[in-house]
Amino acid sequence: MTQRLFLAALLTASASAQDTGLYAPAPPANSAFVRVLNAPAATLGPQNVSAKSGAASPYVVIPQGTLSVKLGPVSGKLKVEAGKFYSVFSAGGKLLLLSDQAAESRAKALLTVYNLSQHPSLDLKTADGKTTVLTGIKMNSSASRAVNGITVDLAAFVGAKSVGTVRGVKLERGDTYALVVTDSGLTVTQSTTKLK
Repeated sequence: MTQRLFLAALLTASASAQDTGLYAPAPPANSAFVRVLNAPAATLGPQNVSAKSGAASPYVVIPQGTLSVKLGPVSGKLKVEAGKFYSVFSAGGKLLLLSDQAAESRAKALLTVYNLSQHPSLDLKTADGKTTVLTGIKMNSSASRAVNGITVDLAAFVGAKSVGTVRGVKLERGDTYALVVTDSGLTVTQSTTKLK
């Protein structure tokens, strides 16, 4: 595949997204979908959940309102709204809640990059550094982009330096992917939902 065709295949995407998500199924009435990042042992309300180091757990159904959360030794209460998707992680002894962008179209794959590293800002590029997918992802925040289905090597970069690489990532149309960057590197998890 030529560089020009590769760029078109990877980056052709709609610029805006709606909260009509296709994580499928949508959260039940008066509920949200919530997951944890980089938390091998966690509870969301009464539910035990886990995510391997540097990975994302499945989304679980959480009633809207105030949610009790425990991630390892860190605990607290967070507020979630019905119909939304959220990711929770801990940083600096505090719980952080990010609202996740919902997928817009089954014709695209949605990538969401979470910067859980100590790097103030990073970019997501192809592993060779030639094609930029997302830029300026601040520490303890996320950024999303819809792309066409493709199999690709991806890497997180700080300036010209790669700080984590995943190879042979098969991005399927209609699916969503969490790319979590920690100080240990980059991991990719296909987003899923768990109804019970």
